[in-house]
Amino acid sequence: MAARLSVRSFCFALMVAMLGCGPTADGDGGNGNGGGNRDGGTTSNVDDAGNIINPPTDGGLIVQPDASCGAQTVPIAVMNLGDPPDMLIVLDRSGSMGSPIISFPPTFPPPVRWDVMKNALKMVTSARQTQIKFGLSAFPTDDNCAVMPGARVAVALNTATMIEGYLNGNGPQGNTPAHIGLQEAKNIFMSLPVNPAGRYVLFATDGEPNCGGAAMDQASENETIAAIQALRSINVKTFVLGFGDSFGSTGTAFLTRASTEGGVPRAGSPNFYAANNATDLQNALNTIAGGVVRPSCSYMLASPPPVPNSVTVSLSGTPVPRSTQHTDGWDYHPDANTITFFGGACAQVMSGMVTQVSFVYGCPGPVID
Repeated sequence: MAARLSVRSFCFALMVAMLGCGPTADGDGGNGNGGGNRDGGTTSNVDDAGNIINPPTDGGLIVQPDASCGAQTVPIAVMNLGDPPDMLIVLDRSGSMGSPIISFPPTFPPPVRWDVMKNALKMVTSARQTQIKFGLSAFPTDDNCAVMPGARVAVALNTATMIEGYLNGNGPQGNTPAHIGLQEAKNIFMSLPVNPAGRYVLFATDGEPNCGGAAMDQASENETIAAIQALRSINVKTFVLGFGDSFGSTGTAFLTRASTEGGVPRAGSPNFYAANNATDLQNALNTIAGGVVRPSCSYMLASPPPVPNSVTVSLSGTPVPRSTQHTDGWDYHPDANTITFFGGACAQVMSGMVTQVSFVYGCPGPVID
């Protein structure tokens, strides 16, 4: 029988492993239904032999063959269609970001902090720009302690290229006026419509605030905490990312306090996102980004199945019936490029209990109405 199957009816399978992806975005992040653990991103980790390689640690979706229906030859990306939240990156570009990262064992030449941060931000914004409205602000905007009004890149979808352009065209310089950068972040959000999908700041710094002598530095720290509290007062939560290897006990205490006040602390100790190398930084950014994407019962397919009526859809390995009346099951909605769960099936997805969503092309599944 297999020899008589046409190419179009050959059975393709797409197995999507929905892994936990980081922090719980409470309140405006929509985690009450498990949304913090569903990021909707897609990572192809299949080699030519159909084996899983380099499984992602960021909660990404793994494109994987399903042996029950034949070899997977064309991985098809799937994206969860939750509403995109706002995320303004408030980036430290002070002179210390031009310093090398000291690691043990050492690497030669040692990587420069700014280059590592730049590459990591390019990757995360490119991967998530259709799921998160990214914007970029930076401090300082001169070679001392000033911060120009407004964002360097406005908060919107599909801003990865503009963010990359800014990062490529600018380098580290000046002091660390984090308090002014975060005060300006509030002004930026006050100028935007409130996004019910969530509003966040990603505060990425490699040092404690400073813009003067010791007394002024302590004042800068207090003003930075006050700025984070002011953001929280308008329902903008702040993820704190401490980057580099320069944090002593004083810096750790500051970042811990900032993360607590930001409203989305990391679970465990430290409660901020600490990154001392490229891998840690990438993992931290992926975890933060994955944790704010809102869940949805709809998934967009990169291309329609060859035979739309010959599809099996499973949740955690259990086939879900097709429900053309949209009562309890799945259906194409509004076209064959989008699949939506309804009723109890949707409730399962939103609960956070589903560990795997499987779309099998060429293998007809159950139909209830």
